[in-house]
Amino acid sequence: MGKHVSEQSRHLKTKDEPQDFPEIDEIDEESRGAKKAKRGFADCGSISFGGIAPVVFAAVLLAALSFLPAEGWMKCVAFLIPFVIAGFAILMDAIDKLIDRKYFEAEQITLIAAIAVFAIGFYTEAVLLLILFRVVRLLETFVSERCGAALKALPEIKPDTANVETAEGVLNVEPDYVNVGDIIQVPAGERIPLDGIIVEGVTTVDTSAISGQARPWDVAAGYKVYSGCTNVTAPIRVRVTKSFEQSTAARLVRMSEKAAQFRSSQESFIRKFISVYIPSMLALALVLAVVVPMFNAEWLEMLRRAAIVLICACPSAAVISVSLAYIKSIGAAAKLGIFVKGEDCIESMAMAETMVFDKTGTITEGRYVITDVFPVNMTERELLTTAASAEVFSRHPIAYALREAVGIRSAKDMKVTQVEEIPGRGVSAIVGDELVYVGNTALLEEHGISCELPSRSGAAIHVAIDGKYCGHILVADRIRSGAFDSLESLRVQGIKKMVLLTGDVLSVARPLASKLNFDMLRAELKPEDKLSALAYLMSNKGSKSSVAFVGDGYNDRALMERVDVGIAMGALGSEAAFMSADVLVMDRDIRKLPKAIEISKLASHISLENIAAGICVNLAAAVLGAAGILSVTAAVIACFAVSAAVLINTLRLK
Repeated sequence: MGKHVSEQSRHLKTKDEPQDFPEIDEIDEESRGAKKAKRGFADCGSISFGGIAPVVFAAVLLAALSFLPAEGWMKCVAFLIPFVIAGFAILMDAIDKLIDRKYFEAEQITLIAAIAVFAIGFYTEAVLLLILFRVVRLLETFVSERCGAALKALPEIKPDTANVETAEGVLNVEPDYVNVGDIIQVPAGERIPLDGIIVEGVTTVDTSAISGQARPWDVAAGYKVYSGCTNVTAPIRVRVTKSFEQSTAARLVRMSEKAAQFRSSQESFIRKFISVYIPSMLALALVLAVVVPMFNAEWLEMLRRAAIVLICACPSAAVISVSLAYIKSIGAAAKLGIFVKGEDCIESMAMAETMVFDKTGTITEGRYVITDVFPVNMTERELLTTAASAEVFSRHPIAYALREAVGIRSAKDMKVTQVEEIPGRGVSAIVGDELVYVGNTALLEEHGISCELPSRSGAAIHVAIDGKYCGHILVADRIRSGAFDSLESLRVQGIKKMVLLTGDVLSVARPLASKLNFDMLRAELKPEDKLSALAYLMSNKGSKSSVAFVGDGYNDRALMERVDVGIAMGALGSEAAFMSADVLVMDRDIRKLPKAIEISKLASHISLENIAAGICVNLAAAVLGAAGILSVTAAVIACFAVSAAVLINTLRLK
């Protein structure tokens, strides 16, 4: 946290980064299941007949044996039956992990504890320990499946086939075999398999699988379409512009699947704690069982205490529940069309107290309209045409408005050369044989050209030709629907400082910032000024807080990379957003921001609760057991009750 990780670097593991993820990620379920199948038994956490039946049978036998009047060796043999039934799968799992050179695992420690408890005559407690261990393992499997359901469903947005046109006709092939430049046919009702441009057809596209909201989008020849979206009304022909692996759906699925590799600090903490806690408990148990009896000769009592310490030595459910909480939050966000690159990004959003916004396209719609034209020594049409011509190659929203006003669709046949975009200022270009400046007051003043002050409100675009002032054009941008309510919701959720950064003049930015109750406004900024403002905010944040930046990921890529978490709005189809942002909101619905923060905070709170409960209960039980205060039965029930509680608590995330 505190340092942005790009998509490319997130696809690579560093030398020091753990390559595997214990308890959840490190287990190759497929190969492990194959080994179990060969041996003819199920994993102790398998929700199947082979996994559940032994637990039920052992529990029934234990209940029946509690009424058995037998004593001595007969009682031992009787209880050995449910002990073996409940412990056999645990033993096999423990052996598997030893073969894989994994030591101090929960199965191994629990088995040792159960054998120790059984050996000193606590038969009921030993069997109960094994049964509860398996019940918790079954619960882990159930919760894991529930938490990972949304992420497991994500690959469904990737179509399995594509209809590609070839010299032999239309072939139905896997999307991997389609090349860039190929023409594919997409019938009505089917998902679009690869990103491309429509070459024939008029239809409606449903982006809900990716954006999280059902918003029909009318498209025709020349429009871009993206994989994972559904072609609704009519067949279309699409020229492929990206390979399957680089298409939108595949990248989103790949990004979400890799998110667990980038751990939260909470998960890193609990794993480090466990790496110290387990050896410490094992050492304490060894001292109690071997060293202490040399001085007081109470071998049986010390063995009992050592067994209790072993029972409390592995709060693995707490570790798993933390990771599951973040996995579930990533899946919940994805269902809303919010894709997160890592667990650390969820945590950074949860810790955010300062949120910085770029104005255009984020707070406002980014669709400028011309409100007035003030020419000097030329007609309104001539002024608009000159400005639009100079801006013909620009991707700025104001440039789109100027071109639309005069009907310029492309730069074809236009004599525009030596175009230079000046960030935070405007553009200069040779139009015909005239040097044209189009931009704000600062741009013209830098070249010794005086400007008229606008007499009306709005952003002024000044125009000069060959050093002579030719007038200005007023444009306006509307505040995005839901912006006020969304920002107020963010305040309620703990965002203490709202900051607006914009290159607009102060007279335009101030009314907007006032209307939306921003705490800080910086206007008339060049890109380097925005970086300086962001650096100031980062240097003055609290040690337990983070700074989030919200933009489009295209014009503010450098800003995304400087903050704890960069959030790109309208990321669908934006290569820059995919590369620079930590969180991708596929559409421009600003109302999703509070939802993202809400999901993040709930995941963080649940993780903290699980960590506190898991550590405190197990540690307290171990201390009380070592002191001789806690009984074996109480230790078994306490440790496994808290394991079940933290797992169930994880399901609070909807």
